[in-house]
Amino acid sequence: MVANVEGMVGTLVRSRPLMLLLALTAGLAIPLIGLPQWATGPLVNALLVLTVLRLGAGEAIVVGMVTPLAAALRGVLPLPLLVMIPFIALGNAALVSVLGALWERGKWAALGLAAAAKFVLLYAAVTWLVARPLSVQVGGVAQAVAMPAAIVEMMRWPQLGTALVGGVIALGVDRLWRGR
Repeated sequence: MVANVEGMVGTLVRSRPLMLLLALTAGLAIPLIGLPQWATGPLVNALLVLTVLRLGAGEAIVVGMVTPLAAALRGVLPLPLLVMIPFIALGNAALVSVLGALWERGKWAALGLAAAAKFVLLYAAVTWLVARPLSVQVGGVAQAVAMPAAIVEMMRWPQLGTALVGGVIALGVDRLWRGR
């Protein structure tokens, strides 16, 4: 009886649809916890890396689209950075796509280049939005969405750090997972 239950649990844990559902749930939950960026960022990036390793880049892209929406709902993204949601999703897609494409050539190089791809995309996007702010219609009058310098910095160098730290966390978790 016990062996049968262990077999069923093992089968469930290896079920791709269940694993994707769990990854999506974690992708919603991590930003909703309300931790600061230095904690939320590495956890989200670790989730994305683990999703690539366990399910593939396509599934990780889906998870990476959910996380900035959850961050916006929770308030992890300050209001002026709401315009960054599509760019954050693209940055997540760049991270997981580069990681998935280069993984077999070397995990550390793949992780470094994937983190760099996300960082470059987000750095370029926020720099572009500062130079050419988007306008929002308020009462029939167009008003530029100004991004304070401190908020802009959230989308620059910290993104490289949180992607790298998240990747290291994910590789540690993956090693433990494989060792069980």
